[in-house]
Amino acid sequence: MKKTAKSLLQLSMLIAVITMAFYGGMNESKIRRALGVENIHAQGMSQYDDRFPLMFEALDIVRSNYIDDTVSEEKTKDLTYGAIRGMLRSLGDQYTRFMDPKAYNNMSIDTKGKFGGIGITIGIRNEQLTVISPIEGTPAYKVGLKAGDIIIKIDGVATEEMALDDAVARIRGEQGTPVKLTIWRRGFEEDGKEFDIVRDIIELKPINTAKMLDGKIGYVKLDTFSELSAEKLEEQITMFNKQGMKAMILDLRYNPGGLLPSAIDVARLFVNEGPIVHRESRSGRTVTYYAKRKKIVNVPTVVLVNKYSASASEIVAGALQDHEAATLIGETTFGKGLVQTVFRLSDNSAILVTTDKYLTAKKRDINKSGIIPDIAVSQDSVDAHEKADNGDEDDGHAPGKVGKFAISELHGKNGVVFKKNPLKDIHYTVVNNKRYLNVDDVAQMFGTKASIDEKTGLLFIDSLDPDEEEEQKTGLDLEKDVQLKKAVEYLKEKI
Repeated sequence: MKKTAKSLLQLSMLIAVITMAFYGGMNESKIRRALGVENIHAQGMSQYDDRFPLMFEALDIVRSNYIDDTVSEEKTKDLTYGAIRGMLRSLGDQYTRFMDPKAYNNMSIDTKGKFGGIGITIGIRNEQLTVISPIEGTPAYKVGLKAGDIIIKIDGVATEEMALDDAVARIRGEQGTPVKLTIWRRGFEEDGKEFDIVRDIIELKPINTAKMLDGKIGYVKLDTFSELSAEKLEEQITMFNKQGMKAMILDLRYNPGGLLPSAIDVARLFVNEGPIVHRESRSGRTVTYYAKRKKIVNVPTVVLVNKYSASASEIVAGALQDHEAATLIGETTFGKGLVQTVFRLSDNSAILVTTDKYLTAKKRDINKSGIIPDIAVSQDSVDAHEKADNGDEDDGHAPGKVGKFAISELHGKNGVVFKKNPLKDIHYTVVNNKRYLNVDDVAQMFGTKASIDEKTGLLFIDSLDPDEEEEQKTGLDLEKDVQLKKAVEYLKEKI
């Protein structure tokens, strides 16, 4: 696996394979008011033709002299698109890019919240196509894709030079059709592992997990900033308030962003007055969006963030931090504070150009630097992009790694690999040439629980209780989720 020189997160645009910005019930103009994206029809482009004589000269040379004399109009279009991509790439801005008509049309489709896909958000990180987050219950989630997985190939086509929009178009498709992703992560061979995934109808829900935790702490995981996010969050908070909520946790981890109006409306549920976010053009002109006295959260609040919290998530997190309406716990956020404007070209292709930037309520520029949490808590894991503890510069992209330990470290130590996943803390013992596993370890591996009846000495292996199943389903495991555990501990001290 090639190691890239850049350690800074790079993301052309956090676009869900399930088209996270294409929320149901929205007309075309609203779709393009997704956070950081607006639409303007390009005008007067022909006046620039005389400024690019070399490009047209090169195109004429190819058409007149290329060994294959059947350079069709379609091929000429491909050459033109390639030239545009190269021109934009030379700006050195990972957000400014070209969209062919198919990709641009995808942005315009009214999906009504349902479409064919596999249920992952993808982006470019360290110049590699990366899974930002799988959505629970979707085909991608069921086959075991994880945040941080590097997508090496899509249906056998290498992704190294693939545009993000192209990758989205290749992964999306009709319900019931297959797509093959070649994935690399620690623990996999260098050439990756193939995942055969059958596309399904993906339904977007802004909130998939909401629960009243012990101590009357309301927990909500907001997965997207869609047109309905603020409304659904307000309904959930209202329900929590009726149940006597004493504190709240808003989980924005793995939330890549979405609509600007949604981010502002969500922040308004926590902030009563003052600025929410500022938008600044290259000329210095600033537009400020304010709170509207719609605050309904009046209890101690924690916002959970991590390195995948981006764009709209950062606007909300920044506003709540600046107004001291919440305490941020977790990791420094992604750091995307730029606006892209969509310029539609004459053949219905388009270019996205960075035109503005966002500043937090206190006018902090968080682009590239991200938002630093008030309490830093790192989740005890390292994904495919990061270095392990030995400090080896190449280690972050070396095969044979998983978590913070190498598979080779299990050799000769009675290590266990369960369903192709190395287990760090589980080992077998050998007695009289027979191999044994701890009963509790086995129960944990298969999602059950084991207990001993002290009177009879009988071992009982049972299914999890409904509450335990719900905890496992929602992933709210305070022992494994150290960031959530810290949030709960912090809030219990405030109640």
